[in-house]
Amino acid sequence: MAVIPHRIRNVLTWAVAVLVPVAYLVLYTPYGMDTTDFGYFYGYAWRILDGQMPYRDFSYIKPALPLYWHAFWLWLTPENLGVLAGKAGFLATMLAASWCAAAYLGRIFRLDALGLSLPLLATCGFVWGVHSFPHMPWHTADGVLFAGGALLAGASGWPLVAGLLAGCAMLCKQSFLLVPPAVLALVWLERASGRQALRCLAGWLGALAAAWLFLRAGGALAAFSRMTTGQLDIREALDAGICIYFRQNWLFPLIAVAPWLVARAAGRRLPAWLFPAYVYLALLTVWYVREVLIKEGWIGYGISWPTLFMVLGGVCVLFPRVFLERWLRDAQAPLPRLRAAAGLGAGLVAAWSAAISGGYKIPAFFAVPLLFSFFAVHARLGGKARPLAWAALAAGLVMFGTGYQYPYVFPERPMPRASLTHDAGGVYPRATGVMVDADMLGRLAELKALRAKYGPAYKTLPGFSFAYYLNGDKPVYGSDWLIDWEINGEVDRLYQELLDKKLTVFMERDQMDAERADAYDRAGYGVPQRVRRHWRVVEETPHFVVFQPPSGAEERMPGVVGGNTGGAPGAVPARK
Repeated sequence: MAVIPHRIRNVLTWAVAVLVPVAYLVLYTPYGMDTTDFGYFYGYAWRILDGQMPYRDFSYIKPALPLYWHAFWLWLTPENLGVLAGKAGFLATMLAASWCAAAYLGRIFRLDALGLSLPLLATCGFVWGVHSFPHMPWHTADGVLFAGGALLAGASGWPLVAGLLAGCAMLCKQSFLLVPPAVLALVWLERASGRQALRCLAGWLGALAAAWLFLRAGGALAAFSRMTTGQLDIREALDAGICIYFRQNWLFPLIAVAPWLVARAAGRRLPAWLFPAYVYLALLTVWYVREVLIKEGWIGYGISWPTLFMVLGGVCVLFPRVFLERWLRDAQAPLPRLRAAAGLGAGLVAAWSAAISGGYKIPAFFAVPLLFSFFAVHARLGGKARPLAWAALAAGLVMFGTGYQYPYVFPERPMPRASLTHDAGGVYPRATGVMVDADMLGRLAELKALRAKYGPAYKTLPGFSFAYYLNGDKPVYGSDWLIDWEINGEVDRLYQELLDKKLTVFMERDQMDAERADAYDRAGYGVPQRVRRHWRVVEETPHFVVFQPPSGAEERMPGVVGGNTGGAPGAVPARK
């Protein structure tokens, strides 16, 4: 009789593991499109397929592996599904990373002894991670995918593959620098073999050597060095990597732990539903849903749960005998505490690395190690991990399902999912199946009309980074997204390129007055602001203002910085 409930539970777990991602694919993936972050990697992949090389032919400030990765998938995708496939690819990437993370932890720890199953852990991690960013191609998701693959390979006895994939993670984003050493430590301790560690090191160095030779052969090595350094100072790194964990919201964790502390002091047994983990999930869910309904906007991570779970993971790593050693798959092997600490710690390093960046500073992408830490601490306090995992999955589906009713857009616009009833493929066939609102549909239609009127020698500013791709045009300018950060501050060079090529500029009206993309000075709109203040307006539409270069002596303006407020004939005055 006991076998039947177990089988039913197993079938239910696998059914949820399959149906939840399918539901996300159908209910959330097709919806939403914006004109900044969204089209970045479509534009880059289009350049790669056109034969351009990063750094040498266009600006890019990170290692370039994701550009070729997305170009490969774009090349395989039917043309009319290009944009939708990229959105679905993000979901597939996050799902694969979650399964890799759960599988690697399952190689090191006895998940069944903890009360977890691999599909349940992977699905929880997927739900808590995929909501953290809009459904669109992005290099951070690629980094956690390769990191997850490296961890799984390292825990499975494939050290060369582990090193190669760890190197690939590092080639997605500078902040993944510590992933290869973490994987190397995992291989060394888990496999108890210096020879396997050397193979892992060889794979890592081999990936870097291949990238170096590729850039050198293409004549892009010097440009790569110039473009990929100097963006993030030590203060920002310390803030994102350390200080943010101390500044997180501590109120909910304190409220959650209070009943447990009172019961312990009184020597009473606490009901399961009053354990800190359940109280915290309830508080987080109520807060999150309330915020979404009041603000009617997308919320990425909600009251800093990723930083709290990361702190819990750090506690587990510091005290492996208390929290982790009992769950080790091979507790009789040498150095059990170090192996337990390295096993979880390597995954936490990957999650932490995703957040040490110029923009996204919350370690939510790689959620499986964070949730595993949450479950391990709960088990150490006397709770059961399996029901907590189901509760976490349910809470995630409710919270993030509510948040997805307002897809992410920048700048912030009122765009509930209920208004996304227009198929963008009606304007651009390459965006078939992507649902947008009437405003976005109008932007796309105006862009297409302006391209038809002014020809291929144009540039959209400050964003619309996939305009060349949507129009099927050869990219004629050296940057797709003119935020100072994304061009490594090379405002003078790229402004001069606009002048030299005499390009027509289609300026997005709703961002025309913006001095910067967000709260960071480094995200200023240096080039767009020069155009706004010094170029001639030749046409205005509801969503765009069309500029053409000034004439005569006004064309070259050395020393003028984006903050120059001087006017020029035909310039559009800044709105108050």
